[in-house]
Order: sequence, then C-alpha cells, then structure tokens
Amino acid sequence: MVRYVIYADREQDIAGLDIFLRRATHERGEWPLIHSYIGADALPEYLNFVRQNPCLIMLVAAAGAHGRSIVAQIRNNNRDARMLWFSDRANGVCSYQIGVTWFGLLPATPESISCALDACRICPQEHPLSSHYTTAIE
Repeated sequence: MVRYVIYADREQDIAGLDIFLRRATHERGEWPLIHSYIGADALPEYLNFVRQNPCLIMLVAAAGAHGRSIVAQIRNNNRDARMLWFSDRANGVCSYQIGVTWFGLLPATPESISCALDACRICPQEHPLSSHYTTAIE
C-alpha cells in the first residue's frame, strides 16, 4: 500500500484530488491511504508528517509564487519522496529546478492524475491470470 499526502490551498482542490486519486489507484489494483492538509495553517503539520519519509507520494495543488514557496519547503523537507505538483504554467520551469517527480496544470483531471501516477511507476496491474492465459493459448 502506498501512502499519499495531499496539500492544497483550497478545500475544493482536496476533494477533487482525493476522488481522482482514489479512482486512479483503484484502477491500478491499489487501495491507497490518503492524508490531506488544507491551507497555509496546515503546512507545518504537513511538513512534519512527510519529513524524511521516502515511502510516500506527496501531491501538491498550489499556484503562483505562494505555491512555488510551499513546494520548495516541502521538497527541502523531504528530498527522496516522489512529489506531484499541480500549478499554473508560470511554475513549470521551476518545478524542474525544485526537483518534482511530475508537474501538471491546475485544475487536475482524472487523466492528469493517471499520468502523474505513471510517472511514479504506479501502473495498472495486469490481471493475475493474464500470463497464464497467454501461455495456455500458445
């Protein structure tokens, strides 16, 4: 099981990300454990939760200079975890400089969440009997 930790500036973003993330992970045969943090007041708690924990995926929805500052803090707090960042076009280049695993534009969509998980190498599982059927037919 992979643990996901979402940070967003707005509650609406959290709700959408949670739904899309659950759908995409279920399609991959995974039952995620998702923690969510909303707004600047929750950032210290978020940073404490993800500190030096490489065994999770950090998903951030934050735009503008404020978003860039938050993502830089999160990355400095945890250099090894996979980070997915949804933001505006202006932050695309700096996402590379900060070292995020995957960058996408807001608003997040089911397709963009799926692409983000692919970047983390969380791919849909094959049917457990698919190799058996292939062998049996050959």
